[in-house]
Amino acid sequence: MDQTNPLVSKLQTNGNASVVVDMDVLPRKGNYEHSADPAEITDTFGQLLNYCSEAVSTCRSAINHWFNDAIFLALVIAYIIYIVFVIIFDTSTAFWTVVDLIIICLVVIHRFWGIPTVLAHITTPLLKIRRRHCVVSPKRQILAGRVFTASLFLALGVYLIVDLYDEPERLIPLGGLILFLVLMFVTSTAPSKVQWRAVLWGLLLQFIMGIIILRWPPGYKVCKLMGDAVAKFLSFTDYGSKFVFGEKTYTMHVVVFKILPVVVYFSAVVSILYYLGVMQVIIKGLAKLFQYTMNTTAVESFATAAHIFIGQVVSTVALKPFLRDITLSELNAVMTSGFATVAGTVIAAYIEFGVPAEHVITASFMSAPAALAVSKLNWPETEVPRGEEKDVYMNLNVGNEYNIMEAASAGALTAIKLISYVTVNLIAFISLLAFLDYFLSSMGSRVGHPEVTFQFLCSYTFMPLALVMGVRWQDCGKVAELIGKKIFINEFLSFADLGTMIKNDEINERSIVIATYILCGFGSIAAMGINLGAFTAADPSRRQDYAKGMLRAMIGGNVACFMTACVAGILYEGNPFQNMVEMNSNMTTMLNSTSVNGTSLVGNMFNQSSLINGTL
Repeated sequence: MDQTNPLVSKLQTNGNASVVVDMDVLPRKGNYEHSADPAEITDTFGQLLNYCSEAVSTCRSAINHWFNDAIFLALVIAYIIYIVFVIIFDTSTAFWTVVDLIIICLVVIHRFWGIPTVLAHITTPLLKIRRRHCVVSPKRQILAGRVFTASLFLALGVYLIVDLYDEPERLIPLGGLILFLVLMFVTSTAPSKVQWRAVLWGLLLQFIMGIIILRWPPGYKVCKLMGDAVAKFLSFTDYGSKFVFGEKTYTMHVVVFKILPVVVYFSAVVSILYYLGVMQVIIKGLAKLFQYTMNTTAVESFATAAHIFIGQVVSTVALKPFLRDITLSELNAVMTSGFATVAGTVIAAYIEFGVPAEHVITASFMSAPAALAVSKLNWPETEVPRGEEKDVYMNLNVGNEYNIMEAASAGALTAIKLISYVTVNLIAFISLLAFLDYFLSSMGSRVGHPEVTFQFLCSYTFMPLALVMGVRWQDCGKVAELIGKKIFINEFLSFADLGTMIKNDEINERSIVIATYILCGFGSIAAMGINLGAFTAADPSRRQDYAKGMLRAMIGGNVACFMTACVAGILYEGNPFQNMVEMNSNMTTMLNSTSVNGTSLVGNMFNQSSLINGTL
């Protein structure tokens, strides 16, 4: 048989030769030149079916889109009709109904056109008119900006002079604020390169927020209503906890069955807001505010605004594409803002401890510009930033879930990691704290001072720090303990202790407010290791840069919280030494009463020492 013929080949089967003919190369009989190949016919039908299926899918998606829009418009119209009936029924709620209408209009605009697109259509013609008829040289623009900043500082100075005239004791936190600024400037990596615009506007934004919240009655009422609304909103977590853990037993273990479920609930809500695009609008708005007022770059402005809601560990996912190219100053600003703020999901747990909700919410917002100011003062920019603004803001992904139910489920599942982090840290650090207290007490008992504990040392070490922030003297020791626990353990345990102090009425209202602003930040030693691991996982090539600036960023984040507390101490009304005078007068009265009944004084001292021993 011919071995070279491509039509025929041998196949050995069971020792016998068989012939295999290649049918594809055999000549075809008949006229096949004008007939279609069966494979081509199959491909044609397949392409036709693909076109049909694509057309059906397109029509289905369009119908679903129109159907969703119709349902959305129907709900909006129904709610507007409801608002009209509310105004007719009770005219006293007209203000809030107008607020509802404004919110509905913004939601409709964002749903169909997008708020940034509408604003671009409005601002673009105005910018063209300004460029044509209001041409201002760059030098004059810089001069106008400086005059405007100086005018705001002058107005702020006049306001403080008038406001503090009757209560000069509130000048103490003002001195503390200046002290922190001086310390950051002295320890700066390049004092001659400090960007004073960022520092000054950071302070201005802090004072503006503080005046609106703490001194302006309408602003405080709005913030108080928002805090009460958030607290009421979080209280619905109890229904889920009752169903899972039992109605009578879910309050027996407050942290596990009442506090931590709030994190799950709020995490699901935040995930839904991300799916709807609400969080993206808020974060971009705050980032633009920081960028235009403080002249910071897009990366550090975006990171600072994001840290208010999502925390530093989660934000590394969004910042991952930029970590390799950002400068050391930008990296320090990113890390400092992470240490100075707390995530929105954890704020919910702090509120459950009994801390004032309105101050917990505003503390993180006020500390954000302070973090940028501290970072630019402590690590000024000496390089040329390379990040593009449009790339930074586009990196904040909108929720990719299919619907709201999936978004809620994804948010709840995300909280598992956060809950496990909080739980294991509480177990570990409380156990270590108990061991440390035992060790210090045993060492102190050898020299006749068994009362020496970690809280005892912190109460004396950080007492001057609490005093310069405006805490009243008799509360400085307790607030100093909270500061020590925040820095050396974590802020979660400090907020738990603050909630206990509030419930037991151990410190006055002014000290509670200032302590809330002090503790509202992830500025602990343990957080340094967590953030180092998160940044290294995002971009391992800059591990040395992360390790180099982590301690400085942690200190800067705490200083930013301290500056926010100083602003609260300046603006919060009340005499910090009033209660100390009352305490001295009560002590004098008690001492005078010993001349009549000395046994009562001894009994009181015995009861107090028994209480202390029982607490220990």
